[in-house]
Parts: sequence; structure tokens; C-alpha cells
Amino acid sequence: MFSIEGKFFKALTKAGDFLILGFLGFVFSIPVITMGASITAMFYVGMKLVRDEEGYVFKGFIKSFKQNFKQGFLIELIIGVVAALLIADIRICYMWAKADGGVPIRLLMFAAIGLLLVLSAVALYAFPMLSKFENTVIGILKNALLLCMHHLPQTLIMLFITYGLIVFSINYFTAFIVTIPLILYIDSYVLSRIFLIYVKKSQEENAVKQALEDIENGHQQESSESSESDEEK
Repeated sequence: MFSIEGKFFKALTKAGDFLILGFLGFVFSIPVITMGASITAMFYVGMKLVRDEEGYVFKGFIKSFKQNFKQGFLIELIIGVVAALLIADIRICYMWAKADGGVPIRLLMFAAIGLLLVLSAVALYAFPMLSKFENTVIGILKNALLLCMHHLPQTLIMLFITYGLIVFSINYFTAFIVTIPLILYIDSYVLSRIFLIYVKKSQEENAVKQALEDIENGHQQESSESSESDEEK
């Protein structure tokens, strides 16, 4: 149990890797415009760590950061702008409702809150998806929306844990040392298993497609050989 190859030391090593990963993500997010690429890189390494695939945290982080910088920034920008508009709308509706704006204004405020929750869920999936799959920015956001709805129980768990720990850490700033790695581990664990479902489906579909192509090529070859044989006769 307490040997270097034992579970205890492996758990300590993984905890240390997530602490380093959280620190890297924090430092690379400081310029703000790099936050999208930084979150993407954290999940790129994080999902590998939970599957015991990644050996070099810093190397993997930098690799993903560079590869996904442009799309990470665009996704961050879109989510940030939409979130700012929704928050402003909620604030205006709240002030209006407080001044006796009536039922329609209250309904509009609750609708905006609902959309903000959906956007928060989309953000949970978008950056990890960018780290795992190649797609356009719009394609990633669209698929993130579909996945967060399709896997609602997991989405609700991640929403509660992720944003709950973030709010807690805002009140107790030093808690970020622990909460960022913890959020990364939990979300990476859940998301890696969700994505694995679709990776397997894609591999199966590709295998079937390849098998059909091989059969078709085989038939064409047989046909060609048959034609050549008839010509020789």
C-alpha cells in the first residue's frame, strides 16, 4: 500500500499533478483574454490524468494552450458577451420589478436567469470539448448545448459543484488553491466518461464504414477479375 507503486503514492502524485495544473491554469488566465485557452488546456491535461494517460503536465498544458488559443478566445468572448447581456438584463428587470413592474417583467427576469443557467452549463462542456474534438466554434457551442441537455444529471452535479466551489472561493480567496484542482478533477472525471461514449460510437461507425468500403472494393475487384477472365476467353 505504501510502496512507490502503491495506490497511496499514486493518489498523492495525481493530487500533486492537479495542484500544478490548477496553478498553471490560474497563472495563464491572468491576462483574461487567455482564459479560454487556459481552461481548455487544463481540461486537456485533466481528462488525461483521470485516465492515467498524461505523464508531463506542463508539456501537455502548453501544447493544448498553443493549439486552441484562437478558438478558446472566441468561445470565451462569445460566452462572456452573452453572459454580460443576460446579467444586465436580469439586473434591469429586477430593478423594474422592484419598482412594481408587473408580472411580465418578473417572467422576463426568470427567463433570463434560466438562459444564464443554460449558458453556464454550455461553458462547462464547451472548453473540454475543444480540448478533445476538432470542430468549428459554432459547432462546439451547439454540441455543448446538446450534450448538457442530454446528460442532465451529470450537468446538474457539475453545475452545483463547480459554481458552488467558485462562489465559496470568492468569499475565501485562499481556498482557490484547493478548489480549482478539485473542480478540475471532478469535472474531468465526469466529462471524460461522457466523451468516451461518443468516441466509442465514432470508432464503431468508422469501423462499419471501413468494413462496407472493403466489401465494396472486394466486389469491384471480383468484377474486374471476372471481366478480364471473360476477355481472355
